[in-house]
Amino acid sequence: MWQRWILLLGTMSILLGCRRSTSSVPFTIPERTPLHTPTSTPATPLPSPTLTADLCPVRRDVAFPARPAVFDEYAETLRGYLADGGDPKRVPALLDRWQARAVTGETLARADLNGDKVADTVVAFVNPTSESHPLEGVLVIYTCREGTVRPLYTYAPGAWFGLNLIGAADVTRDGLADLVFSEIACGAQTCLHTLHVWSWGGRDFQERVGDTLTFVDATFALQDGQIFAGIGGSASVDAGPQRPVTTTLAWADGGLTVTATVAGPAIYRYHVFRDGDEALFAGRYAHALDAYLRVRNSKTPKAWAVQVSRDEEEHWFAALADWRLLLVELQLQNVSNAQTYYDHLLDNFPAGTAGHAVAAMAQRFVDSYHTHGDMAMACAEAIRAPEAQDVLDFLNGFGYDNPTYTWDDLCPFTTEAISD
Repeated sequence: MWQRWILLLGTMSILLGCRRSTSSVPFTIPERTPLHTPTSTPATPLPSPTLTADLCPVRRDVAFPARPAVFDEYAETLRGYLADGGDPKRVPALLDRWQARAVTGETLARADLNGDKVADTVVAFVNPTSESHPLEGVLVIYTCREGTVRPLYTYAPGAWFGLNLIGAADVTRDGLADLVFSEIACGAQTCLHTLHVWSWGGRDFQERVGDTLTFVDATFALQDGQIFAGIGGSASVDAGPQRPVTTTLAWADGGLTVTATVAGPAIYRYHVFRDGDEALFAGRYAHALDAYLRVRNSKTPKAWAVQVSRDEEEHWFAALADWRLLLVELQLQNVSNAQTYYDHLLDNFPAGTAGHAVAAMAQRFVDSYHTHGDMAMACAEAIRAPEAQDVLDFLNGFGYDNPTYTWDDLCPFTTEAISD
């Protein structure tokens, strides 16, 4: 038990005080490791079943039992309902009546987990009287034996840890369904989901996830043996605006592996600008131009409006889009287009307005470029402008979950650029 409290304290320190990596993949890709027994107390192992036609009780119309007075009795009361012939498909409605239905994920999963050719019943429920966040959760797996229902395994991580049942499917590609769920630990604004894939080993379950896979505020789905983790990002204001990311995990080379990480469409204007910058830094100028024009002209992207007002943020990004368009068009030797964006900067962002610092930086750049005809030299002059610090502060004001800009990022042609 003391090991779990150490884990809890460590998790809370991550949630409350640490900065997350800005890598596009939000966790470490696991390598193959030896299987190990999950840290829980299993039910007494049962002998291998003799396959008969009447492993499970006959289904009949059974009244819902009353909610037990003690949470420890929930699992046995559910077993009694199923043993009397109660339909497993009605378990979610029963848990609703008890106010014990799981808050996230699935409540019920049905699959043959132990290889006896009969579907086992996995039930996830919470303690409705719990005062912890998340609510205390329990997973119970029931199996059929000789015409009745018995508990095969119970997993209860304890107070301050929730459970999110994802489902049951053959993730490990061995012909037998695996149990897939996440264990949840929450801070004030963020919840971490640690993914588990369990396979039946004959007398116990075995963990098939090698290295720890942890996702922030995730939702999960199972399809064709693949696990999909949808990540909207941290709910913390300090983390900044979030962009949805879907990570696909599948069994490959003897282990659970990340096979795809796909970012969803940019919702915030900041992320549209980031798309332009990533294309610009990679020398994909056509893509960069498209993104910056959307920043400049589209009314659809949302403002984050935390460090400055909505109007000020839009004004800043309009100036930044002009600045980037000026640079890209000049790099492509479209001098007249570059001149148009420069003139717009000077005309629309006078001193005292949001975004003026960008115009001041552009003016230093253009003055140097007219004199020397050298973009690298002009960039170096631009980032020496006193106003450049204000530009850097604005770009780095979108939370710790977003990339950090450097001085060279303000004008990324300080060295020879790579063209399309």
